Amino acid sequence: MPLYFGFPVTCQEAFRLFSLDFEQVKCDIMQKHKLAENMYMDCYFVDYANNFFKGKDIEMRVFYTDKGQCIFGYKIENTSGFERKFLKVCDFTNILETLRTQFWHEITIINCEKNFDKITLEHMEDEPETVEGIEPYIVEFHH
Repeated sequence: MPLYFGFPVTCQEAFRLFSLDFEQVKCDIMQKHKLAENMYMDCYFVDYANNFFKGKDIEMRVFYTDKGQCIFGYKIENTSGFERKFLKVCDFTNILETLRTQFWHEITIINCEKNFDKITLEHMEDEPETVEGIEPYIVEFHH
């Protein structure tokens, strides 16, 4: 069961948070791949966002989940008992604190921390939720 550390948002919200022009990227993707309006575009948005991080010494990524939702942050590896490895609570807490520090450091590198005062979270099967004064979340997603 994959766990993620970050924010579940729409691709459009992720672009806003990283100060990227969603509409311009959308037009570029549609022209480049000869796509109809919003047809299979989410995977291209995710690729574009992840390419944005390359060369900036950033480990953060955007992961596409389903139904227009993506998670930007980090995939937390090796947390499953099915992998014959149990994780102590103190070790997991240390992982989370390290990711929290790394997350805000990388947001500073991108120079977009002002965009994180308010975020609209995208729930898989529910209405969006706007949150303020935020901290990253632990998100579980089954493929």
